[in-house]
Amino acid sequence: MHRSFAAGQPQGIDEVRTIADSLGAPHAEPYSFGLCRRFVDQLVLVDDQQLRQAMRLLYDEMKLVVEPAGAAATAALCGPLSDRLSGKRVGLIVCGSNIDPGTFHRFIS
Repeated sequence: MHRSFAAGQPQGIDEVRTIADSLGAPHAEPYSFGLCRRFVDQLVLVDDQQLRQAMRLLYDEMKLVVEPAGAAATAALCGPLSDRLSGKRVGLIVCGSNIDPGTFHRFIS
């Protein structure tokens, strides 16, 4: 979707290149792109390292075991949005525990 926003029209990707594989849709459909353009103010990109750090933070501080996509909002809050949202009340939805223990441990180690 980020690529689609930049291009101004639905785009696709050739392969998923992130540990948050459920966020790597192969293409944006015109309908979903239209909804996002209408209702989403901004998209924020985070990298795999930021996702790993957010997963670790959620585990250490809240005892939540989340998959990388479930940690994406936390990664954005702690990363690219940290200055802009500093001192503000922020609510996050953290969901997604579709990850096996071995993979989780490998990602946060």
